[in-house]
Amino acid sequence: MMWAQYLGATLFALFGLACVVVTPIGLPGTWIMIGVAGTVDAVVMGTWPAQQIPFGMNALLIAVLAGTAGEALEFVAGALGAKAGGASRKGAIGSMIGSVVGLVIGTIFIPIPLVGSAIGAVAGAIVGAIVGEKIHGRDIKDSLKPAAGAAIGRILGALSKAPFALIAWSVLAWDAFT
Repeated sequence: MMWAQYLGATLFALFGLACVVVTPIGLPGTWIMIGVAGTVDAVVMGTWPAQQIPFGMNALLIAVLAGTAGEALEFVAGALGAKAGGASRKGAIGSMIGSVVGLVIGTIFIPIPLVGSAIGAVAGAIVGAIVGEKIHGRDIKDSLKPAAGAAIGRILGALSKAPFALIAWSVLAWDAFT
């Protein structure tokens, strides 16, 4: 391996590690890292021999699967938290929908990068759980425990994406150096 390849692999490893760090706070770090790896492969494919492409298809596939698993876990975590708090099916579904809507609204109306989307997602999970429980026929007081569970689940879901981002980073960084 030439010094330029080692330098490129080192820069990617550092960039990828930064992507892992920002993933739990709401940025799509895993997907940015995968996008950069795919772009690098596409660019160098015409210039290097095939066996020297930095990231192989297997590494990219594993990274995509890890990223998808992290996203799925985050998506259902709010609903699972609401269920753990005693929510009905409607409350759990409301929590998932509210989380997505809150993420978008928080990103738009709270102009602080990362903070707005995180606050919006958690607040949306709470509001969605309460609305779902209200539709189910519960009053506001009885909806607070499922709503708290939804908020905790959403926060834990965001944190649970980090190990999946770390898996994606490990596979891609390893492939970059080998």
